[in-house]
Amino acid sequence: MKIRARVIASMVGSVALCLGVPTFAQEVSVDFTGGYTTTWGNSGGDYGAGIYSATINGAPSASGIICDDFKDEITSGETWNANAYQASSLASTGNIANTMFGNTIGLTGYAEVATLVSMMFSGSSSYGGITGITQAELSSAIWYITAPGGISGLDAKATALVAAVELAFNGNVSAAKAYLATLTNLWILTPNPLGPGEPQEMWTEGLSVPEGGAAFLFLLLAGATCFGAMFFKYRNQYGNRVAA
Repeated sequence: MKIRARVIASMVGSVALCLGVPTFAQEVSVDFTGGYTTTWGNSGGDYGAGIYSATINGAPSASGIICDDFKDEITSGETWNANAYQASSLASTGNIANTMFGNTIGLTGYAEVATLVSMMFSGSSSYGGITGITQAELSSAIWYITAPGGISGLDAKATALVAAVELAFNGNVSAAKAYLATLTNLWILTPNPLGPGEPQEMWTEGLSVPEGGAAFLFLLLAGATCFGAMFFKYRNQYGNRVAA
């Protein structure tokens, strides 16, 4: 029985090694083509806001991209590499730490941002009892959530919107995970590499990542193969010990 227990423990450890692989992001190329649907102004001037036009991996993005990053800047025609994370994966993996603001606003902050991003992509102009919300107000609310200490210049409606989405999650990580898990069509494009002077983090919809899916399937198959090899190895070893 002791031998069997050691065998089972070894097999479990082997499976953990075989399948315990990190969740890989899909690297994509993002090109900001210069268009945006609205502007937002505060004491520092006017900023492009709303939905930006872009190509991803050389193909025009049907949904466009939405910026959640007020501190960095991009210019028309700028191209950069980004790691694409499915928003739903933030609920069950360590991807949140690899995003631009995951270490500061956490899962609840990204759930708040995702709420506003989803509103912009869907064309929704109401949240709770707040109606007539513009894309400029959505952008400024997003930037307020991600910027350390917030940003100045929000109007009354954007200020109310920030308070409403913060109250909806109220620091509840379980609620944030449950909501993010539903967002299978929403993707976060985090600049790679991250660091001073990096481009902005963006969100997009309906991103196709066949290469990443193929890679993940390969890892699953490799893990299953590894498990099978370990199983037969230990079964043979145990059989030899019993026979001896």
